[in-house]
Amino acid sequence: MKYVYFILTALLIAGCNDSPEETGSDKTNGEDSVAEMTTDELIVRKIESALSIPATENYTYKVYREHLNGDDSLDYIISVNRLEKALNDAIESGQVAKRAEIGYMGNFNYFFYMDGSSKAMTTPIPVPSSPHAELRVTFDNIVTEGYKDVMVDFRIRNSCFRRFYTVVGETPRQDFEMKIYDGLGTDDREAYVMEYEPGTYSLAKDILIYKANLEAIEITDPMEVYSLDPEITKTDVLDRRWFFNGHETKYFTEK
Repeated sequence: MKYVYFILTALLIAGCNDSPEETGSDKTNGEDSVAEMTTDELIVRKIESALSIPATENYTYKVYREHLNGDDSLDYIISVNRLEKALNDAIESGQVAKRAEIGYMGNFNYFFYMDGSSKAMTTPIPVPSSPHAELRVTFDNIVTEGYKDVMVDFRIRNSCFRRFYTVVGETPRQDFEMKIYDGLGTDDREAYVMEYEPGTYSLAKDILIYKANLEAIEITDPMEVYSLDPEITKTDVLDRRWFFNGHETKYFTEK
């Protein structure tokens, strides 16, 4: 059985951090035309086709809606997690212990962008990471106040990272990445906090990365690391200031 989660932004309902609604998702009949499909059915068909997901595989996906381009329609970010495939691949390879040691790291977390007006959907965008932790998607006005940018958090064992994407045309382009923390559960740990300031070289906001303190946690079960949300305390030590280069559509920093 597959599960679908809808997370509606504050533009639709108050409190976008509420627990998402969980419903079943049925496969669409091959004779159904695209015009007759519901949005959910269209998403399921495109996910399974693009990722060649067999009928026997259990996977999960979440749907987020936000204004991500300059039109009036709410757009979609769809995250997909294929933990079962990661576990089965490890068994088939005969390297379960080795793959478990690296957190089953690989291309098992993806996301898609779907334009709210045309319902055109991108090819899957892989986010190599530990599939025991699903992607965490949030939004903010960074490059422009006219619409949101996408932030995708992912985990690699006891570390966490964030990638930033801006929709250009009908494709999310990665323009920045930061480390949120590393070394969770060890004495050799580090963490960072981001803040924004008005843009130095463009209307896009500068991103300021500050060093932070990561909560000391004793991990007794290796699986705990994927569900923990450790406390991160910002310091006043600025690590780097990043500014947006519109010609390259990326963030840069001075050496």
